[in-house]
Amino acid sequence: MGLLDALRRRRFLTAAEREQIAAALAEAGRHTRARIGLTIDERASRDPQARAQALFQQWDLPEDERATAVLVYVSPPSRTFAIVGGEEVRRIAPRTFWEAVDRDLRHHFEDGRYCDGIFKAIAQVALQLERHFPREPNEKSE
Repeated sequence: MGLLDALRRRRFLTAAEREQIAAALAEAGRHTRARIGLTIDERASRDPQARAQALFQQWDLPEDERATAVLVYVSPPSRTFAIVGGEEVRRIAPRTFWEAVDRDLRHHFEDGRYCDGIFKAIAQVALQLERHFPREPNEKSE
């Protein structure tokens, strides 16, 4: 799943907003060895958590990277979203953290501020991942 391909799938974000989100994902990659992905799904989803989990499992990642990865899933047709993480991420991030990210994203989406919500969710997740899975100074980001 290519980042820009995912961002181009749905035109509910402007070109400038897609660039802003791509920059946020790239910036996150400079500070953590964990991966953050974004999927914007053209399909309506009655169960965004299950759909996000299925896409997370299909994400072409080595198993050691999957454990520290997070996928932000958005379905514009159904106006739903979900955030799923690998085993290590689920172990270190408290439930209250995920609830706060979910609440913030929901508020932004209810106000029609999709880009702001996605951007903030990525920033919140990146900070959590950087705390627990920092990129070493000599380690290159992808």
